[in-house]
Parts: sequence; C-alpha cells; structure tokens
Amino acid sequence: MPKLTVNFSESLARLIRSHDAPIDGIEVGPWFSPEKINFLQQEYPEWHFQFHASSFITRYQYWRGALDQLHKYLAATQSHWVSLHIELLPALVYVMSSRFRLHLTPPGIEKAKSRFIRLLSEVRDAVELPIILENLPALPNEKYAYAANPSAVSAIVRTTDSGFLLDIPHARIAASYQGMEAESYLEKLPLERIIQIHVSGVRTIDGYLRDAHEAMQDEDYATLKWVLGRSKPKVVTLEYFRELGALREQLWKLREIIAG
Repeated sequence: MPKLTVNFSESLARLIRSHDAPIDGIEVGPWFSPEKINFLQQEYPEWHFQFHASSFITRYQYWRGALDQLHKYLAATQSHWVSLHIELLPALVYVMSSRFRLHLTPPGIEKAKSRFIRLLSEVRDAVELPIILENLPALPNEKYAYAANPSAVSAIVRTTDSGFLLDIPHARIAASYQGMEAESYLEKLPLERIIQIHVSGVRTIDGYLRDAHEAMQDEDYATLKWVLGRSKPKVVTLEYFRELGALREQLWKLREIIAG
C-alpha cells in the first residue's frame, strides 16, 4: 500500500498537535531553508521528511552552487530519492509568458531535451540516490506544448532510466491545453515507472485550468483512483497547505482511497 505524505503547513502542524493527521511522512521543498527543515524535524521527530527539489535543474544551470545546497537538503531530510521537474522551457520563456504574456520563441524540442538530459546526467553523477522526474503542465500557448508532450515526457524518463513522479494536476492541465481527455493523456505517460504521485485540486482561472493547489474535488479523486488502478506508487503526496478543515477531510479521504 502506498504511503501518504503531505506538504508541511501550519494547518498540518495543528492536525499533528491534535493527533488527527493520518499521514506517513511530510514533504518539504526549497521554499524552506535546510536550517528550517532541521528545526521542523526536531519539532516532529516521529515523521520522515522527504525533500522535493522541484525546479532544481534550472537553478543548477545558472548557479552551480545549487549542487552544494542540494546536498545540504538531502542530508537534512535523509530523502529516499531526488525528485526533479522535467524542465524543457528556459526560465526566461516561462516567466515572460506566464507573467507578462510575452511569448518568446522556445528552443526546438530536441535541443531542449538534450540540454535537460545533459544537466540531469551531471546531477545524477553528483548524488547517490535514485532520480525521479516530474511532469509539468507547460503553458497554454501552442508553441510551448512540446514541453508537456506525453511522448516526450515518457522518452526522457525511459532514456534516462529514471523513476516517474506523476503530478496529476499537471497532467490534467497539459491534457486540456492539448485538447485531450485526461485519461488519454495519462495513458501515454510511463505509468509503470511511477514512484510517487502528487495530488491537489485544479481550478479554472481566466479560461484555463491552473495548478491552484486548492482542495481536491470529485474529479481529482476519480483521476487518482484511475491512476492507482494502473500503477504501483510507493507514495501519494497531497500538495495542499491552506484551510485546516479541508486539509483534514482530504487526508482522511486519501487514506481511505489508498487503503482500497
């Protein structure tokens, strides 16, 4: 049975204090410092902490000191693996498009894949942990669709012999951008390589599905059940950090779904 983990938040801290957190561990990311994570581990020694490196490849490309920092995070958490986004769009392209609606010309897909795989190889050589790669939703502009193309994602995961971190909201968003049903999109991903699953609630904002990290709804749970019927993840992680009541409800429902 997969373990259930969740992002750390003040709402989670309150659930833990009231002995009402049905979880197996806690996920943290670079939005916390290594020192803050060490403090949290002292506060909650009964829980295993897993570090999610998220957009590390971009940070590493422009700041090689990021590798030393990654080692500090991994040492602080004793993480079982290194989880990284599959980042095919340059940071400038992403920022200009998402924030300023200026859609720069991205690199070609083969060039983008080659760059990512080269950087990933350097990171893999520097750490002694398995690598798992997370799918991203790309951007709604058609010229960026290749960054979330399910065939490209699958090829990168398999070519690099990596595990797969399936972010279900990202997959649903990418499917909507590409005019596909969510299940049709998911079927093209390397489900057999799933190690971890991220879940949360998406929302429609300005006409597009967005990774809002809101409370899960019926469709979110249904998609998770569909994926669990076709994969064997080790961990399911709720990426939610808002209202306490909604957090509690989601965790208990996820625990029930995971238990089958």
